[in-house]
Amino acid sequence: MASNYNSGLKIGAWVGTQPSESAIKSFQELQGRKLDIVHQFINWSTDFSWVRPYADAVYNNGSILMITWEPWEYNTVDIKNGKADAYITRMAQDMKAYGKEIWLRPLHEANGDWYPWAIGYSSRVNTNETYIAAFRHIVDIFRANGATNVKWVFNVNCDNVGNGTSYLGHYPGDNYVDYTSIDGYNWGTTQSWGSQWQSFDQVFSRAYQALASINKPIIIAEFASAEIGGNKARWITEAYNSIRTSYNKVIAAVWFHENKETDWRINSSPEALAAYREAIGALEHHHHHH
Repeated sequence: MASNYNSGLKIGAWVGTQPSESAIKSFQELQGRKLDIVHQFINWSTDFSWVRPYADAVYNNGSILMITWEPWEYNTVDIKNGKADAYITRMAQDMKAYGKEIWLRPLHEANGDWYPWAIGYSSRVNTNETYIAAFRHIVDIFRANGATNVKWVFNVNCDNVGNGTSYLGHYPGDNYVDYTSIDGYNWGTTQSWGSQWQSFDQVFSRAYQALASINKPIIIAEFASAEIGGNKARWITEAYNSIRTSYNKVIAAVWFHENKETDWRINSSPEALAAYREAIGALEHHHHHH
């Protein structure tokens, strides 16, 4: 049945560790399919020279690298005011020199309260206006340095958390964004704050409706399900069915494959893995084993 699926849906993952050639290969063997997108997280003290061997592994695999670029060292006022300009400029020049298409996701989940660049963060220094100015400033530096191979991903968390947060209040504008994206997790009953089992639709529908008003393709940039509190295998099956039937602006689904706050991995159970492989259209019968 795999060939009947929407062939346009790109399949991606944070493979649970930095994307070396071996990490990519072992995850692809696990899921039974090539990764279209490989996800990586870096801070703003990380130069492209550190990223480059991982990027090489991604592009040698025929995939696209999506980097979540986290300014733990700066808030949006700092960025807007030029405090990170030397670093941003160096990254722009190095990415331009690298030349391959990179999806860059800076300042993600800013409609939450847990990151120092977020509008809901307790410092209250970040506003919609400072966020927009910071995001545009980053893009403008890349453009000034000719890094047109970089595509810009604007991101929201599935829920607005914290004072002043919204899905679109901090949107930098169509001229500064190539893709929009959403992060969301089914925490099941794993969390002390009283988390409850939620379907993909319960997690993502509100943010999707907000972003669907923008004329940009949408990426599910982080998603996963807990095992505890419901049936993870069924959750996975229903998630991909929902994406393919009801989320027609979604062009990519990027799983968060790590045993972190809880076991988000696709192989947290044999049942979950079987459901995941089926849902993404694992192509093991097309592979020639050497």
